[in-house]
Amino acid sequence: MRVAFTKINTDQPRQTINGKLVVEETNRLEYVNSQLTDLSQQLEYLGTEIIAAEQLDRKEYINQLKALKLSVQRMEQVYCKLLFVSLTSVAVLTISCLWMGITRQPNSNKSQHNTAAVAVVSQRHSDT
Repeated sequence: MRVAFTKINTDQPRQTINGKLVVEETNRLEYVNSQLTDLSQQLEYLGTEIIAAEQLDRKEYINQLKALKLSVQRMEQVYCKLLFVSLTSVAVLTISCLWMGITRQPNSNKSQHNTAAVAVVSQRHSDT
């Protein structure tokens, strides 16, 4: 197994401070700055996406509430119609029952006469 090593450029003297090797930080700082810039842009993008999603959710929620309100209004209309039909039918039935009762009273007198006639006829049959 062969390990590849990169050649260290020893042509330029290395800077040292207090005996410690100082690496050129400018390239690293530029890299870190570019990374921070990218991250901040991504954060701004995500923030706008979150805001857009929240607004969309609010719009959908408002639309659902409007649909529910419309459904409740329709149900109230159907309920009012059903109540009207029920009350009307009760009134018609009551009036028809009263009318039938008034028109049947003379018939009830006739039926009393008929029962009296039947009683007389049955009494005559028993006498014979």
